Amino acid sequence: MPFYLRSGKHMPEGRRIVSIAFKEPPQSMFPTNSGIGTQGPDHLTFDLADSAKMSLSFYGKRPGPGMQLDKLSMQFAMHDTGLDGEVLEAYERLWGISQPLLDNPPPVRPYDPGTWGPNAIHQLIAPHAWRLPFERQWRDPNLEGA
Repeated sequence: MPFYLRSGKHMPEGRRIVSIAFKEPPQSMFPTNSGIGTQGPDHLTFDLADSAKMSLSFYGKRPGPGMQLDKLSMQFAMHDTGLDGEVLEAYERLWGISQPLLDNPPPVRPYDPGTWGPNAIHQLIAPHAWRLPFERQWRDPNLEGA
């Protein structure tokens, strides 16, 4: 499964996030007023910050009669598992996989400080799109610093 990693030194936020968008389910089984198809796909998000977190956002049927959907999320943190000391091996494998790119890097594309990078970044992943941190209102703000 391909994924895109956006990085830079002067972006508006210092985040390390990988967000996977799932294919949207068939919509024919839902009534037209249910909201299906208007909210975008479900996402599995990995926040690779020092206090690593993983979240899954999806739409689920609101309890009760009718077919209305609500945005739901599940969040998990590494400090909850007791496994936070076992991540070194994964980083060592990551460096090994990254070595060819480090040996032969692509050209640098300058951008204005405080922006999300050069416009050419959109053509790089077309027809896909970036999912930027400020678009993630469903995240629990209480877990941002956890």
